[in-house]
This record gives sequence, structure tokens and C-alpha cells, in this order.
Amino acid sequence: MLQTTNDLMAYSVTAGYLMNNMGYLVAAGGLSYNLPQLFKLKSETGYIVRAGIMSLASLSIIPAAMIMPESYPMALKLVTWGCCFMSGIIFTTYGARKLQAKFSLLFSRFTVKSSVRRGAKTDIRYMAKELPAIPNYNPLKFINLKKGVFVGLDENVKPIYLQNADDWYKRHFLIVGATRSGKGVAMQYLGVQSLMLGETVVFLDPKGDKYMPHIFKEQCEKLGVPYTFIDLTQNAAQINLIADFTARDLKNCLVEAFSQREMGSESDVYRKNEQEFLENLANFISQQNQTDNLQTNSSVKSLAELCRDYDLSRYADKYKSSVSDLNKLVNIPTINAANGKSISELISAGGCVYIVGDLLDETIKKIQRFIFCRVVQLARNHSNLIELRGGEEQSITVFADELVAHVSRFVAESYTVSLGWGLKIISAIQDLKLLRGAPADIDPEFLKGAVFGNSQNKLFYRADDIDTADFLSDMTGKIQIEEEQKIVTRNSLNSEKLDKQTRLTQSERNYFDRNMILNLKQFEAVFCASLSYRSTIACLCKTSPVKAPGSNQTNGKQLIKVEDKAVAQAEEINHSLANQANDNTNQAHSFVEQWQQQNQQTKATKESHNLNGEHHARNKQSTTGGTTTTSDNNQAQKASTSKSDYLF
Repeated sequence: MLQTTNDLMAYSVTAGYLMNNMGYLVAAGGLSYNLPQLFKLKSETGYIVRAGIMSLASLSIIPAAMIMPESYPMALKLVTWGCCFMSGIIFTTYGARKLQAKFSLLFSRFTVKSSVRRGAKTDIRYMAKELPAIPNYNPLKFINLKKGVFVGLDENVKPIYLQNADDWYKRHFLIVGATRSGKGVAMQYLGVQSLMLGETVVFLDPKGDKYMPHIFKEQCEKLGVPYTFIDLTQNAAQINLIADFTARDLKNCLVEAFSQREMGSESDVYRKNEQEFLENLANFISQQNQTDNLQTNSSVKSLAELCRDYDLSRYADKYKSSVSDLNKLVNIPTINAANGKSISELISAGGCVYIVGDLLDETIKKIQRFIFCRVVQLARNHSNLIELRGGEEQSITVFADELVAHVSRFVAESYTVSLGWGLKIISAIQDLKLLRGAPADIDPEFLKGAVFGNSQNKLFYRADDIDTADFLSDMTGKIQIEEEQKIVTRNSLNSEKLDKQTRLTQSERNYFDRNMILNLKQFEAVFCASLSYRSTIACLCKTSPVKAPGSNQTNGKQLIKVEDKAVAQAEEINHSLANQANDNTNQAHSFVEQWQQQNQQTKATKESHNLNGEHHARNKQSTTGGTTTTSDNNQAQKASTSKSDYLF
């Protein structure tokens, strides 16, 4: 029995190890458990777990001791134990400072949140969840004027329509967005629908769009309405800028184009003098054009010809600014076609008038402002004429891309009243800071208020400017959200972890906040309008480009044709002579036909009188016994001859 016990003890290495090393094992366990107390660390939840792990790690010397010979000294065994113990400390310390915080964050993501929560603030790193992706589409498939004017597809991939007529005819439309964000895409099918509604479209393009002219011309050909393309940058005579003007309207257009409005400053003294000079020039131009029309019944003179007749050089010293601007306009052949059509003629014809300008040429920008001002005047004059005499109303839609290049103070002021004249403006700008590039006589804040305040339909694309993004975000309205506040605690190793408790506080944010406006993808926008049949004032709106026809099929960039004045006059003279010759020929033919008819009637009358004479002679012969005389026959012939001569 004793031998058996000895054998068991011999083979029980673990038991022997424990018996021989019981002292330092107890010390190691106590040291592991009371380690935070030695370093004066605060006890908290998880301390027992960490201490237990450290104690178990210290016991890893047991398998090592089974391999080590018994002859090894106790000091070597203590060193081995110390290494195992330190590894336990390192592991538990890393777990307490790093892993515990990561596990806490991981568990929070799997938390089932209460239905009480209503939205949250956005995180710019996770905007894909806030802004759903909407595929591209063909907008022409969704155009249905019976349902309304198509704007785009919302976040539910359902079409957005302006269902009521007043939502389109009685509202200006504003499009805001950075370069290449998609502003022109919206203008494409808005312009197509405007033409389909029978409106006169005036497109002011200061950059020269690649596809827009072809799209508009194709639509005009389908509808059978006129299409006119004008490029102010080309050195070819195209229009007569100052034709069909009253003196007052011409003076106002020149003042707006040259930015000679009074500004309430000391320089107004010079501006008034410039205005007086422009008024005198406008009176001269108006009188000359009226005189030429009455005397020669020909086309009016161009601005270059009339300025030469007025001898501008006489006023160069006294009115330097206006004379300088006029001399620049005189050198632009595009607007100095004496035989060219006027803006009034083009607008009256209807259809589409597409005008290309230039953002980098100050003279062209003055012409662009002149044209925009003239279009507004024509809408006002036509509306006033209808009120006085009656007639058919004309609806005009002006597409003003890069509005700052076209706008004047007169146009900015007309935003409040032009809808009553049948004029609607669809304008596009990049950001608010560019409004400072407006003419000097327009306050940028006034322009911003006039445009944004009177454009009830708005389409916001991506904004790269922070101030613009915040401004657009504020216009989408506020929504209530539940803002989450989490409690964070700190453990004994100075590591933070989330507490199980979460606090919710009521807060608010913009419906489409800055992060959303900054992260809109190309062709994605926010449609903002107060419509009674829509539940929200703003919604996500996906626009998509219209497929443009090839230039070989429909070339929308062919300049308007203007015939030479001398050739036109010669053709007019030849045409009048030809008409006169035709009239003479017709008169001759009618005279011959009349003569033939009268001749036939005369012959018939002679024959009838001859028959009557013979019958009378026979009757007389039978009465007198059948005797006749030569004198009776002569008298009958004379009588018949005299009657036939009277009838002829």
C-alpha cells in the first residue's frame, strides 16, 4: 500500500509541484488579486474578472515546470513565473483599455432602438443612407401636360408635377447649383414643355450650351413654330438692336445696359448728365427711324448708322462713359444689321429665340442686359395694349442662365410684377457670392431678395460654397428630431466605455441640412415649393438629360439669315414692277373679253333687226297689194343700222 502511494506521488508531477511551490503560488495569486490596491486604482465592474485572468496567467508556470528538471534552482522557476505573470498583466491591461471600449461600441450598434426616436442629425461620412440613389431616365417619357409640368422624380421614384396652371404660369423658377451639377439639364425639358404649352421661349445663354440649341430646334420643328438662333460673339450681321422702339423705351434700355441708374451717391450728378445725353440720343434715333419709314418705306437704320449721323465725337469729352459704351456697340456687327429683324418682331412671331452671349466680354454683357430689358418692356407693352384694346394674350418664358450676366435693376424690380404681364423668368445661378458681380447700380442683397423672394419654385443642386449651402438648407424648413446623449464612464485603467443608459432630448434640424446639400450627386437636386397637394415643402428630385439630336439631323446653331439691304430693295422694286405688269396684263385680257362679248351682242342685234325689217316689208306688201318701193327698203336699212350703232 505504501509502495503504491509512493508510486502515485512519483508520477503526480502536478501534485508534487504544487506541494513544493505552494508558497509562491499563494503569493502570486494574492498579488494578482490585489494589484489595483497596490497601485491605488479604483475598483469597478470587471475588476474581479481581470484579476482572475491575471491569476490564471500566473499559473501557466505549471506546464513549464513539468518540463523543467527538478535540479533547476528556485530562482529560475520564479523568473519563469514572473514572465507568465507579466504577460497576464499586459493582456488584461490591453483588454481593459482597448478591447472593452471596442466591445462596448460594437454592442451599441446592435441595440434595438425605440420607436420614440424621430430622426437624428446627419453624419457626412454616412450620407449614402440619407440620400438614396435614383437611376437615370428619359424625361420625355414622363412629360404629360394633362397631369401638369414635369419637374423630376422624387426619392420614391415617382414623378413630380406642377399640377395647377398657376403653379407654372404665376411663379418664377429658380435653379441654384455649382458648375456641372445639372442646372442645364432641368432647363432642357422645362423649355420643351414651355414650347408645348404654346409659350414664346427666349433663352439667354452666356456660355454656349452644346446640346440645348439642337433640342429646342427639334421641338420647334415638331410643333411647327419659328426657331431663331443668334450668336452675339459672331462677326455677322444678325439683328437690328434699336428697331421698333419708342424714345422712352430706348432710353431706359440704354440706361440699364450702361448701368447709369442713380445710386444715391455723389456720383449721381454725372449719372444724371449721362441719362440726359442718352435721352436726347434716343429721341433722335426714334425720329430718324419714323422719318425714314414715312419717306422711303424701307427698313430703319442700324445703331452704327444713326450714331454716325448723330456725330458722337462731339460729345466724347462731356459724356465720356456713354459715348465710350456706344462706340463699343457700334463695332459689334451682330446687332447692326439695318435690314435685320428687331427683338420685337422675333418675340411677336413666337416659338423660340435662342441668344448666345459671352461671360468674359463686357460689351457683350451690356448687350445681354439690353436684350433682357427689352423683352420685359415688350411683355409690359403687350399687356397694356390688351387691357386698352383687347386681343390675344402672349405668354413669354425667359430662360436666363447665369442670371448675373443678364440682369439689370429694371429686370430685378420687374420680378414682382412681370408675372402679371405674362412674363415668367426661369433663372440659374451658381452661388450667392456671384451676385456681387451684378452691375454697380444693383445692391447684391436687393438682387438676392428680388430673385429668391419672388421665385416660388426652386431647384437646388449641389452647392460647393458653404454659405450658399446653409442658405439653401434653411429654405427647406425645420424638422423635429430626438437627439441622443450617451453616458460615458471611465474604468480603473483610465479607459472610457459607454454606459448602458442613453438619454434622448428633443431637438431640430433643417429638413435637408448642409451635409445633404454638399453631397448631392450630379443631376440630383432638392425641389422646394409650397404646393397644397404635396405633403412636404421640399423633396429629393432627380433630373435627367434629354437625348439631343445629332447636328446632322437638326442643327440648332445656324445663324439667323439677314439679306443685304440693297439686294432686298432691288428685289422689292422688281417684285412691285412684276405685280404692276401682271395687273396691266390682267386689265388687257379683261378688256378683250369685254369687247368680244359686246361684239357678239351687236351681231345678234343686227340679225334680229334684219329679220324684223323683212317681216315688216312682207306685211306692207301684203297690205298694199304686194307692191314695194326702193325708198321703203332704204329706210328700213337706215333704221336698223342706226340702232346697231347705238348698241355697240
